[in-house]
Amino acid sequence: MKIKLLDKIFSAAIIGLAVTLCFVATSCTSKINISLNKDGSIDVQFKGTSGIAFETLIKTASGVKEGEVIFDTNEIEYELGKNGFSNVKASSKTGMDLSISMSDKTKQSSLYKSDVLKTDKSSITATLSAKKLLDFYNSSDEEIVSFLDLLLAPVFNEEVLSESEYIETIAAFYGQAAADELAESSFNVTLITPDGKSSLHVIPMVKLLTLNETIILR
Repeated sequence: MKIKLLDKIFSAAIIGLAVTLCFVATSCTSKINISLNKDGSIDVQFKGTSGIAFETLIKTASGVKEGEVIFDTNEIEYELGKNGFSNVKASSKTGMDLSISMSDKTKQSSLYKSDVLKTDKSSITATLSAKKLLDFYNSSDEEIVSFLDLLLAPVFNEEVLSESEYIETIAAFYGQAAADELAESSFNVTLITPDGKSSLHVIPMVKLLTLNETIILR
């Protein structure tokens, strides 16, 4: 599953690169920086890592044996190159962390095609919504769906749960350690304009997986 998982996730780009990667490294503080350049191109940098409890869950789900890694960085670079990104570099030091840098010079990547990202000469806007997440889930193959189902996320099942109810559900299925890791996880998005101004947006992972609103980041 380790190759196809990243391929499908990036290809769909439901809420952009980093959010979907956070589904792989759910228990984490994942960070994505999106920089708009003066020539209209964008540079993207992602970093994320998984916590111990979810590491066990991920390895079990993906069939990865002890000592093996989930991420094939060469394959990730290849697939991202096919999906509109250039200058792609991916690395993983521990096997459960992932760092990626890349560019989109032509607005042909899935970030734009999915309407997650919109830019003009001086501004950048990212839009995250439950519909984009659900569309991604419904369009995914069985391999991806089986992985996403492990998260028991209301947003993929058109359910309405409070954040606390969702955490309780995770605790009941996977134990308190996994629930605590998820509760402490966040998705940090930094948008940087050509004049160097940056805006940091911190989104709790629990909010993302119970999303019942549209989040617009500027």
